[in-house]
Amino acid sequence: MFPADFAYVRARTLDEALDLLDEAHAEDQEAKLIAGGQSLLPMMKLRLAAPQVLIDIAGLPGLSGGGGWMGSAVGGYLSYTIGALTTYRQLARDPLLAGGILRSRNENAAPHRAEGIPAVTDALAVLADPQVRARGTIGGAVAHGDPASDLPAVLLALDARLTIASRKGRHPETHVGPYPRRASREPSDIGRREIILDDFLQSIYTTDLAEDEIITSLSIVSRSGQASAYEKFPHPASHLPLAGVAVAVEFRGGTSTDQDGNVTSHADGSIAQAAIAVTGISPRPYRARAAEAILKGAFPTEETLAAAAAQVTMGSADRVSLLGDQHASADYRAHLAEVLTRRALAKAIARGGRSS
Repeated sequence: MFPADFAYVRARTLDEALDLLDEAHAEDQEAKLIAGGQSLLPMMKLRLAAPQVLIDIAGLPGLSGGGGWMGSAVGGYLSYTIGALTTYRQLARDPLLAGGILRSRNENAAPHRAEGIPAVTDALAVLADPQVRARGTIGGAVAHGDPASDLPAVLLALDARLTIASRKGRHPETHVGPYPRRASREPSDIGRREIILDDFLQSIYTTDLAEDEIITSLSIVSRSGQASAYEKFPHPASHLPLAGVAVAVEFRGGTSTDQDGNVTSHADGSIAQAAIAVTGISPRPYRARAAEAILKGAFPTEETLAAAAAQVTMGSADRVSLLGDQHASADYRAHLAEVLTRRALAKAIARGGRSS
């Protein structure tokens, strides 16, 4: 099918993109942002979405690629910022994911040995097809709110936080400056707010993104000694996960860092904390808090992992809302999530040099 008629305009700056959003809404027109278009365009062709205005933000300066790391190498903590227009392919080539020595822009900061974030690499290796990985963007994946999407689950497990831009004072959470790196070149009426991804995702194709806002960057947390993994059961045609599970596990003990930035972990083998994020089985990717609570402070035995996996569909009070359709029933998806949780945990623990 062909999409409904729409107007197309390409924004050259973030300021212009926000202006275009305001203009469309002032004229009571539905406007959509497009970067890679790998999710929006198919929906438009099926008439599931019919925006009157498409605003192309793919070329906005400063919103693509990694923004560098911040944090304490001595403490083993890194917060890494990624531009929202970074494509999956660019993300797969990022040195933080592959591991190695990272050096800060600050010449006085010690180098840090990045151990990589295997869960992200796992997801990118099985995400859709080469065309989608070349064009799709990380910000688009989050803003789209697809209940069956690989990367948002991984980002949830890595405590992702979003930075969102809009006009100054439009939202109570929005603050104005100071802005690192680009402060002198940003218009004074652009404000920003931050929100954790777990609060941002709401339901099927529903997020906390307002009509006049643009996601500009995401930050994820990488800790020395952290082990992660992602496992999914894909639909054979779309490659979307019928169920997918991302985990990040940290073990108890201290760390030390030598002069070359190499971090050594001194752990007793028990789990300090674990993050488990599930996608494909509910109206939105979610953190399996009940399963995480079982793992905290426990040793990674097969019995412990099985007990945690059995709770992966449980929320804080009751069972999470499960999806069922012609591809898989709700109960089957729940079973897949349990199996994949055991696999992902076992893989992450093995990567961390432990055994279950």
